Amino acid sequence: MKIFLVISDTHGDVFTALKVINAYPQINGIIHLGDYYKDAGRLIDQFPDLEFHVVPGNCDFVFDKPADILLDIEGKKLLLTHGHRYDVKNGLERLENKAKRENVDAVLFGHTHTPYIGYRSNTLFVNPGSLYYSRGSGAKTYALLEVSSKGIEARGLDA
Repeated sequence: MKIFLVISDTHGDVFTALKVINAYPQINGIIHLGDYYKDAGRLIDQFPDLEFHVVPGNCDFVFDKPADILLDIEGKKLLLTHGHRYDVKNGLERLENKAKRENVDAVLFGHTHTPYIGYRSNTLFVNPGSLYYSRGSGAKTYALLEVSSKGIEARGLDA
């Protein structure tokens, strides 16, 4: 089993990210879903023993990194994306279609700043919200993701 801290839309708030990361010494890695990509670089420098997976967002001017990443973790297939290229602010249909085409077990996305955990077409969709400013609850939010050969579980949490 592997445990990942899933964050998105930090927008320069590395302080909150550090606080959250330090609260979970048991995590195996961090997934940063964009906005700001450079924040992930700062975190990588401080946590060299953690596994990092990072995708750029619409506020990142990064052109040499893939917008989507497909990961195989513990035999489960995960799609990582910021979400802006799938117009997730106006619905999840395009992203759901991508998930079906790629036959993934889970989709992790950000962009909306709104936390979401739910199933669509038998695929787990996880949006951790934002560690900078979450819409909806107003709290800074993130997710914990547990991936094992038996399945994937996600919990949304407030920072």
